[in-house]
Amino acid sequence: MYTKEIRKPARLACVGLNVVDCYQNQGKAYPGGNEYNVSIFARRLGAQAAFIGCFGKDFYSGANYALALQAGVDLSRCRHYPEECGMAMVTLEQGDRTFLGSNNGGVTGRHPVRLDEADLRFLEKYDITVSDRYSRMAPAEFAKLAAKGIPLAYDFGDEEPDELTWAVLPHCTVAFFSCSHRKDQEIDDLAQKGLAAGCRAVVMTMGARGARTYARGMDDPVCCAARVGPVLDTMGAGDSFLTAFLVTAIQKFALAPQGSGEWMECMQAGTQFAFENCGFYGSIGYGLPCPQDSEYQNIQFKRR
Repeated sequence: MYTKEIRKPARLACVGLNVVDCYQNQGKAYPGGNEYNVSIFARRLGAQAAFIGCFGKDFYSGANYALALQAGVDLSRCRHYPEECGMAMVTLEQGDRTFLGSNNGGVTGRHPVRLDEADLRFLEKYDITVSDRYSRMAPAEFAKLAAKGIPLAYDFGDEEPDELTWAVLPHCTVAFFSCSHRKDQEIDDLAQKGLAAGCRAVVMTMGARGARTYARGMDDPVCCAARVGPVLDTMGAGDSFLTAFLVTAIQKFALAPQGSGEWMECMQAGTQFAFENCGFYGSIGYGLPCPQDSEYQNIQFKRR
């Protein structure tokens, strides 16, 4: 008798940053922030999602909160402070976004999340917790997850490996690095160090060169070609790749893909979703007016 396989939706809990990306050439501000993006993308892919982060009391904080709530993201563990939203100044050059400066994450920069016991009990209900270096969270917070056996996916971005990298890697289940600027040997060396630190998999995204996954028990990386086509805006491409990769890994393979074919399926899902996400402005869309009123006149923007 044929029995239809019933898969529960993936459950992603995202802990960290929400901001607005202010496009100077458009006069619009788009909701964003790595973990905020992932929570929205997860909902768009049919997964359950939660976001734990800090919201201010200004217009943009309210807009971000309302949009996530409307998308069905669980915001019950968020913190609220009478401060301003994180803001990044951005310009677009032939579809590729360039960061010009920021207010260091705004409310998140001043109040990075510190996980308490209630947070940890909440996170245990999810398949994986997602964070990144711009969450501003200390490595000790991720050690709390590891102590509870909570899987962690962490995006290390395109920064040079540093003290934070080596402190967080041992707590990661899946590590993501942006490596379009790195040579092949550098990518291989970094991935092997990630596996040696204890990661189940290390995923390297390389822009037009595609992506690679290095996994425990596999002698060679799995390589996936990039999608080729018109690109309007690359903002959020990495976050959308990560989200679709994880949702596929969880829903189809219980976060334990085996063999090159299963890892390839995860990467192809990420590649396709990232390509689709490059077809509109901003990480998730929803352009808002750029800040102009007196509420923001004293914000200090620093060049990144």
